[in-house]
Amino acid sequence: MEKFVCVFRGRRDSYQVPLALAQAGLLDQFITDAYAMPWMKAVARWAPRSVRAKLDFRCEPGIPPDRVCCLWAITLLEHTRHTAGCAPMLTYNKLDRYFSRAAARRAAETKSDLFLYSPYAWEAFTARYPHTPRKVLFQYHPHPEMERRILAQDSARHPGVGESFSGTLFGQVSKPLAQRERDVWKPADLIFCASSFTKRSLTEAGCDESRCRVVPYGIDLPKEIPPVSPADFRALFVGSGGQRKGLHHLLLAWQRAALPPKSKLTLVCRVIDSGIEKLLAATPRVELRRAASRREVNRLYASSSLFVMPSLIEGFGQVFLEALSFGCPVLGTAHTGLPDLGSETDGIFICHAANVDELTHQLERLAELLPANPGGRSSARACAERFTWERFRSNFIRSLST
Repeated sequence: MEKFVCVFRGRRDSYQVPLALAQAGLLDQFITDAYAMPWMKAVARWAPRSVRAKLDFRCEPGIPPDRVCCLWAITLLEHTRHTAGCAPMLTYNKLDRYFSRAAARRAAETKSDLFLYSPYAWEAFTARYPHTPRKVLFQYHPHPEMERRILAQDSARHPGVGESFSGTLFGQVSKPLAQRERDVWKPADLIFCASSFTKRSLTEAGCDESRCRVVPYGIDLPKEIPPVSPADFRALFVGSGGQRKGLHHLLLAWQRAALPPKSKLTLVCRVIDSGIEKLLAATPRVELRRAASRREVNRLYASSSLFVMPSLIEGFGQVFLEALSFGCPVLGTAHTGLPDLGSETDGIFICHAANVDELTHQLERLAELLPANPGGRSSARACAERFTWERFRSNFIRSLST
């Protein structure tokens, strides 16, 4: 039976890919950065609840601990660079290769196959092996050439709001790093994407679509939802306050839209670009929350008429499923995973990316439609119920074998 080495840092996709591989008996090793091993949990048994919660967050009980390998030295180096003020994106670009090389060593040692997330695949996919490993890629961001083009075009239309396009993100990427981002799909035998939009970005780069499988993400459904049907129009945005999320388009549309007087837009953004923050200051009936707990965000989902995030480019957009799971209809662009989830009958409304006039019209229409149609919340919840993590794992394993 084939077994895979799986690699990514952080809690990517709630550990669902290595969990699916483990449940199917296909996981050789999961290589990551910081992961709560059993001995760590035992030591922290008497630690404050917040510490125990962080450990629980960095652990998936369904993955056997003896199948997990943590690169602690690289993790320490990463945090050292962060503390020294190095740009996080540059740190990740420098250190991601070590995860890929660890995957190559493990695959060569155990004659395993490779299931690698895109930032950690290049070195492993291009290494030499004593066997012929199957090379499976998870491309969770759209192809960088499409990303650069879309953001550059938007920066030209909206100068001053493109901080996320400038400097450390694109301007300081070396040619070897640019190649590993641009060409990582080429050695892959099979490519997974969470959205048809991400798949399209690869086919536009030259990939044969027959090599791609689209498996939309899932969600853990909330057990309790407050029975709230807002009488007034309440819109919500949750995400980084940067260019790629289209927040400047939302603020411009909110300024222009003829909305009921009591309409309100709430933004939950830990960080917001300075150019967009200036635009925010000139936008009425908007509340900015720099920080909000998970419980607070869930309450906002449950009490809002509409979740809106008009992303310029998105690999999927997990926040859309989060909002739907609380019965909150969503408005986004086709440059996300929304077209793979449903249509307007499912509480999903879609406009073209970067089209402020269309976004304005949708806000005006939904400000009338949603408060008068509380049944739409049931449709939104029913849509989320079709996209559980269990379904994701099942579809993923099925697609892996076909």
